[in-house]
Amino acid sequence: MISLEGRTAVVTGGSQGIGRAIALKLAENGADIAIPYIGNPDRAAETVSMIEALGRKVKTYTCDVSNFEQSKEIVAQIIEDFGKIDILVNNAGITRDGLALSMKEADFDAVIAVNLKGTFNMIHHFYQHFMKKRYGKIINIASVVGITGNAGQANYSASKAGVIGLTKTIAKELASRHVTCNAIAPGFIN
Repeated sequence: MISLEGRTAVVTGGSQGIGRAIALKLAENGADIAIPYIGNPDRAAETVSMIEALGRKVKTYTCDVSNFEQSKEIVAQIIEDFGKIDILVNNAGITRDGLALSMKEADFDAVIAVNLKGTFNMIHHFYQHFMKKRYGKIINIASVVGITGNAGQANYSASKAGVIGLTKTIAKELASRHVTCNAIAPGFIN
């Protein structure tokens, strides 16, 4: 395992599910963890307890990543609280599945807003921080359906395909500053 001692990671949506697993693995390897999330505060508190048990600094922030201004404020607070950020994991995501024929516009818009715009918002607000440091790791959680598509998931597939395109662009923009940007495209997870 690579030691992440002295590193700080931000894991959006890290209070539960895949995000929690990512946050725990990063903490096991020595990273301090900031978790912007929206949802269940009890699950967030459980995640905090698990990370604290590993001896790592951890703090949660209530944040709707799809909201540009709220994301900006939370990013500034995280940088103030932790001093520096080395790793950004854009994991926050939602689903509102349904056939395209019967999908409500609000369901399409909500998924695009959280999954794609939320990823953009967090990258945008950390961009200068990483550029000034001349170091950073951005990891975007996409999905295999962003590559293959999936019946009943027009909104989700489109959002994750967008994340993949965004990842490629940000990787090219920040490479000269020693900042990497990659996407992980998992399939279905228990």
